[in-house]
Amino acid sequence: MSNKYSVSPYRPAVSKAPALVYYVKSNPPKRIIDAKEVDIREYNGEDKEQSKQRPQGKPEKQPWSALFSSNASNSKQPAHSHPKLLELRGLINLGNLCFANAIFQSLVFCQPFYEFFVQLGRELPFSFNKTPLLDATIMFLNEFRVVDDDDMPLHTGEPFTPTVIYDAMKVYNRFSQIQLGQQEDAEEFLGFFLDTLHEELLSISPRLKPRTGTALHDWFEGLPNGNTADQPTQPDDGWLEVGHKNKTLSTKSTNSAESPLTKMFGGKFRSVLKTPGQKDSVTLEPFQPLQLDIQPDNIHSIEDALINLAQPEIIHGVHSSSKQGPVDATKQVTIDTCPPILIIHLKRFLYDSIGGVLKSNKKIGYQSQLKIPNEIISPSKRPAEGLNYRLFAVVYHHGQSSGSGHYTIDVLRQNHKQWVHIDDIAMDLLAEKDVVITNSSQINNHDDKVAYLLLYSKM
Repeated sequence: MSNKYSVSPYRPAVSKAPALVYYVKSNPPKRIIDAKEVDIREYNGEDKEQSKQRPQGKPEKQPWSALFSSNASNSKQPAHSHPKLLELRGLINLGNLCFANAIFQSLVFCQPFYEFFVQLGRELPFSFNKTPLLDATIMFLNEFRVVDDDDMPLHTGEPFTPTVIYDAMKVYNRFSQIQLGQQEDAEEFLGFFLDTLHEELLSISPRLKPRTGTALHDWFEGLPNGNTADQPTQPDDGWLEVGHKNKTLSTKSTNSAESPLTKMFGGKFRSVLKTPGQKDSVTLEPFQPLQLDIQPDNIHSIEDALINLAQPEIIHGVHSSSKQGPVDATKQVTIDTCPPILIIHLKRFLYDSIGGVLKSNKKIGYQSQLKIPNEIISPSKRPAEGLNYRLFAVVYHHGQSSGSGHYTIDVLRQNHKQWVHIDDIAMDLLAEKDVVITNSSQINNHDDKVAYLLLYSKM
C-alpha cells in the first residue's frame, strides 16, 4: 500500500472518505500548500535516513497530533498542565446559525472539554468513517491556537466557518432539521451535539485504553469497555437502603450508558416518593442539563430557582396497598450528584394553548460564583466545605419568540482574567460587572436580551 495521502482542507462526506491528510485552513503546513498528495512520513518531518529504516508497506496509524503541525509543540506538554489561553476567533454565520456558533464557543472555553478532545486527538489513531463528529470536533478545536498571557488585549485570529462540523452532522438524522436561514433552539442543539459525541465515544470504547497517568485515563476510569451505545435506558431491579432513623427505603436507578461526556456534564437527581402505609421509594435519575423553572413570583435568582426545585410536591391518587386505595403522596427531588461542568437551562419558552410557544423575558440574578444550597443536595452527599462553581459562559437569547431572534455569548477566558462578548465574528472586552446580575437595579425589563444557558465549572 502506498504511503501517499490525498490533501484536503475539509472533511468530505463520511461514506466517500479516502485516506486523507487534513490541515487547518487558516494555517496549512508550508510543505503541503498546493500539493495534491503528500507522503505521510514527509508530512511528519522525518528525514530521508529515518524513512529508509522504516519497513515498506502499510503506513503506521498516526495520532491526530501528527495532522496539525501548528499544534505539534503542544503534544509535549504534560496532561495536567496549566490551562491554555486560546486565541479568540469568531465564527462566521452563514444564515441564522448563531445558535450553533454560541454553543461551539461555549465548548471551546469549557476547559475540561477542550483538554479532553485535544488529548484524545493526540492518543487516538484517526478513523474518518466511524466517528465523524468526534473527528470534526478535534479538528475544530485545533483551529484555536495557544497564546501567551501577554496577548490579553483583544487580539483575535481570522474568523472561520466550522464547515467540518456541519459536514459531519449531515450523517445523523437528528440534525436534519437544521437548515440555513432557520433559527433553532441553542439548548436543544447542545443536547443533540453532546449526545452524538457520547454515542461515538461509546462506539469506540473497546479500543480506547488510555495510558495510566494521562488526563484521558481519569475520564475513562471505571467506565465499561463494551459497546453500549444501542442499549436502552431502563430502571434496574432496585435495592434496599437504610435511610433516616434506620428507615428502610426501596431504591432504584435509571441506568444509562456512561462515557467521559456523561462524567463531565451529567448529574443525578434523587427523587423520593413518600406514600402513607408504604416504604419510601427512591429513584436516581440522570440530568443534563439542569433545567430550572423561573416563572414563580418568588424566584429572582439562580439560588431561588434551585431551592424551588427541591420543594415537596403533593401527588394525588397514588395507590397504597396497605390503605387499599388512592392516597396523597409527597415527592421531593434533591441533587444526588453534581457534575464537574454544570449547565443550567433557564426555561424561558413556554407553551400556551392559545398563543403557542411564548418566550419569557424575566430577568434572573446570577453571580460569578455559585454555591449550591445545601438544602437541595441529598443529605448523605452534602460536602462539609460546600459545593462551589465558577461561571465561565452565558448564552443569551435576543428576541421575543423561539423561532426567531438571535444568540450571543459571554465567555471567561481560560486564565479567569478576562470576559469577552462574542456575537458571531464580533468581539468586545467586558468587565465582570457587565456579565453578572447581582441586584435588581441592574435589570432592564425592556431589554429582550436574557440569559438562557449558564455554564459553570466546579471549583
